Amino acid sequence: MNDKPINKNLISVIVLAVVFVIIALVGASSTSTAQAASSVNSVSYTEFQSMVDKGEVANIIYTEGENTMTFTTGKDSNVYYSTTYPDYDDFKKDMLEKGINVKVNSSINHMAFANILVVVFILGGMAIIARLFMKNNGGVAASSSSNAAVANKENTNHESTSNVKFNDIIGQDEVIEDIRFITELIKNPEKGRRMGAKAPKGILLQGPPGTGKTLIAKAIAGEASVPFLYASASSFAEMYVGVGAKRIRQLFAEAKKKAPCVVFIDEIDAIGGNRNAQGRNSEDDKTINEFLTCMDGFDGREGVFVIAATNNAEKLDRAFIRPGRFDRQVTVAPPRDWTVREKMFRMYLKDAPLGEDVSYENISKETAGFTGADIAAACNEAKIIAIMSNKDFIDMDCLEEAIDKKVFKGNRSKEKSKRTHDREVVAYHEAGHAVMTYLTGNPIARASIVGTTSGVGGAVFQEERNTVFETELSLKQQVMIAYAGRASEEIKFTEVTTGASNDITQATNIISQYIERYGFDKEFGLVDLSLLQNNRMIDGASTVKKISEMSTELYNDTVKLLREEYSKVEALAEALLERETMSGEEIEALIA
Repeated sequence: MNDKPINKNLISVIVLAVVFVIIALVGASSTSTAQAASSVNSVSYTEFQSMVDKGEVANIIYTEGENTMTFTTGKDSNVYYSTTYPDYDDFKKDMLEKGINVKVNSSINHMAFANILVVVFILGGMAIIARLFMKNNGGVAASSSSNAAVANKENTNHESTSNVKFNDIIGQDEVIEDIRFITELIKNPEKGRRMGAKAPKGILLQGPPGTGKTLIAKAIAGEASVPFLYASASSFAEMYVGVGAKRIRQLFAEAKKKAPCVVFIDEIDAIGGNRNAQGRNSEDDKTINEFLTCMDGFDGREGVFVIAATNNAEKLDRAFIRPGRFDRQVTVAPPRDWTVREKMFRMYLKDAPLGEDVSYENISKETAGFTGADIAAACNEAKIIAIMSNKDFIDMDCLEEAIDKKVFKGNRSKEKSKRTHDREVVAYHEAGHAVMTYLTGNPIARASIVGTTSGVGGAVFQEERNTVFETELSLKQQVMIAYAGRASEEIKFTEVTTGASNDITQATNIISQYIERYGFDKEFGLVDLSLLQNNRMIDGASTVKKISEMSTELYNDTVKLLREEYSKVEALAEALLERETMSGEEIEALIA
């Protein structure tokens, strides 16, 4: 049985089409009747009798309650004649004896009935069109009662019981520690009452997509063993007058009935954006005002705890995030420690057959910056790749290909064995990056010269460093690593290619931050030049000149250092041409 909901708009369109077909048919019938009536020829009863005696009359039609009748002749059945007729019983008996067909109609005026039917169908069609128009355009003229009906009909709040626990969340120990006590207050409000403490009304989870914000919200409800009400803020953003505000009220009214409970609102920036921003309208403001009013309208002791999630916390209205509404703001970031990512890989691959060459450590070090959702997607992609390759298990090649798909947004190239000039350029380019990474003391996770359909010829994956801070030296080293591919091409082939375009963009961004924001340049000092340029207080030409000078200096340093150690580049490039992909351990063993 198909439980898929029927599209009501489609039904309306079908009904409308049927209506117009009926109108067309009735109209055609009415038209033909009118045309027939317009061709009636009036004759006297004496002439009619004469035509009967001559055997010319074939059919007679008369209507009850009228004193005229129509008839046709055998010569042309499309030509009608009209005349009066005498007493019905004697007349009909006489005509039948002479072999003439006699037809009797009821007293209903068919022409008038057809016209009424056409009018009824036209009005019905207009009503359906108006309904569809108001449905699709959300007309401002919609009445408050119709809006209420729409709000009730399309209530998108979802209630469930969460089975997620804090132990199911990997890599967010600091976040869990911060919110664990909130869960205790939801479960046992008496703990707070004894100290005069109120449970916070809300918590704002901010961070990139896929970091586990929804999972954390479910875990809070699961640990507290309370209902979990989910709503997407985009469902409150409506063109209908008052619908968004009404849905907000419905959500909080439902939450109060089910208290204690957790209300989770995803994508809160859809309604909570700055009210002074461009592109907003009065309906958006009404919705956000209603939300703020509802949050202020209940006490934390009532057991309704609101969790909101956003990827753009900086866009939220200040009134939205003030204390007393969202009392806590917690950043949920991607895991920075490769050991955390290793746990995630183990969890998502625990039920899959794995090859002996799979190294959780290597694959975890290659995926710096990956979120939990990214790792889940990569593991699923690796399973698909294994199936498509007719393999009985997932090997390291499947996992690395899945990661390459995620990073480079393209499939691997199938041409592998040919040693062309382009492949040599890629090998020496990537070997330059890898050797410079090694020479500057930065860890290497993997190097590959397998091209992708997105145009990427190869890549070197760095391990992330165990620090959140950059120094003047580390920034210069990152620029030199970016320039090393281009420098290697220059040393080996004299002529360089366009393959370093992304490296140049990356290096330019680092140098710009080095000078404009971090205050590492002695000439400009501790000044945020980007802020001064935005306020038109200085000319940007001097900054551009300084960036260009620093770029040239660091590139020359890169060429010099790489030339001194170019035997390492040669060895690694030849190994990559033969093996295509090498782990960080293999690279370091080769060039150490």
